[in-house]
Order: sequence, then C-alpha cells, then structure tokens
Amino acid sequence: MDIQKLIDDYTSWLKNEITFEKIGEYYEITTPYLDNANDYLQIYVKQEGNDIFFTDDSITMHNLKMSGFQLTQNRKLQLQRILYQYGVQLKGDELIAKAPLNNFAHKKHMFIQAMLRIDDMFVVSKSRVSSFFLDDIQEFFLEKEIYYTDNVQFMGLSGFSHNYDFLIQRSKTKPERLCQAVNNPNKSTMGNILFAWNDTKPARKNESQLIVILNDQNNIAKGVEDAFLNYEAKVIRWSERNKESNIALLSVS
Repeated sequence: MDIQKLIDDYTSWLKNEITFEKIGEYYEITTPYLDNANDYLQIYVKQEGNDIFFTDDSITMHNLKMSGFQLTQNRKLQLQRILYQYGVQLKGDELIAKAPLNNFAHKKHMFIQAMLRIDDMFVVSKSRVSSFFLDDIQEFFLEKEIYYTDNVQFMGLSGFSHNYDFLIQRSKTKPERLCQAVNNPNKSTMGNILFAWNDTKPARKNESQLIVILNDQNNIAKGVEDAFLNYEAKVIRWSERNKESNIALLSVS
C-alpha cells in the first residue's frame, strides 16, 4: 500500500471539493464533510490583524437544539472536553477560534474536526437516550479491566494533528492500539478517520493498530464497515463487544 499516494490523493480531493464565497467581512467556506442532517459543513473566517478568526455561526449547537438535544451538566462536561481537545471555544452557542495567519491550515483542520466530533458524539442512541457512546465505552473498559489513555493526539506526515479517543499501550504480546469511537457510522466520518489513520500510522510503530468501535444501535451506512476493513482497521460492533475475539483485541495479554 502506497500510503503517501493515498494521503496525496485525499488532500487533492479535499482541495478540489472546498468552495468559498465572500459574505460581508467573512469568507464562507463550504467543506465536503457532511453533518448528521446530510448538510455540508460550513465555517466562516475573517482576518483580524495578523490573526484569522473562525466561527461556525452557531450552526452546530443550533442544529443540536433543534433536534431536541438538552445540554445537561454531564453533556456540558463532554462538550468542554471536545472543545479543549481541538482548541475551540464556545461563546453562547457559537463555536469560535483564533490563530495566526500562518497557522490557518492547521487551525481550520482542527476547527472542522471539532464540529464533526460534536455533531457525532452528541447524536444519542435511540435506545440509550440518557448516556453517551464514549461513556458507555469507558464503563465497558472499566468492567473488563482494559487500561487506556484517553484524548491522545499525534502529528501525521501531513503536519496535521489527529486526535484519538483511546490509546491502549503495547505489551509483550500486543501492539499499540489507537481506538476511535464512532457513534454515527457514516461515510463522512469514515473518510475522516481513515485519512487521519493513514497520516498517523507511518509516524507510529509499524505494528500499531487502529480499532474502530461502531455504535450499531445507530444505522451503519452501507460500505462503511468494509472500508475500514479494507484499510486494515479492526472493527468492533458495539453489540458484539463481549465476544471473546473482541475482548482479546483490546486486552493486554
């Protein structure tokens, strides 16, 4: 597999798919990433001196509230965690960030990741309206004595930083494992994770593995699971988490 070509193809596709339009003092940037309403993610940027200012125009939080989402204390903590991960702030309902002009590309990448992450992690499973997928996974890890580090970040070959939900350290018999929780398994999320992995993997140890935990209580879009497997990721369906093979995949021995 020619990882560099895959990364180059992805970045070329991304560049060709991004459009922009001048609206007042802002530029509206439309990305090829889809949210859970199947709308393209849009961000707004403007120059402020030697800095660039980013905003989502409150769309992310507005869409959540329109779907009936209630921001409980626990959810506020989860939201703050995501914001901290990606260096984004919440002002009222507006996601905002600022960066030097020469750091535009990296900050734009992180801002979009934050929007996608919030959009994904706060799509609550229909059968578990009181909990979050990340919470469920952490409880499962605790129950099975699976030890991990959460919220880890690695630099890829592209120079972009990529966040992973969990890192399970290597042992004598198991490689390092990076885990991503996917609450809403759609093609947009899949493409984003695979780009991050193909960008990260060459910078990690050769035997490092990607484990994707799919919430199959929500619909898994056609082709998503096969695509992960084609790129040599290990896939665990949430409903099958207690299978011996899946426990073995996550354990240290």
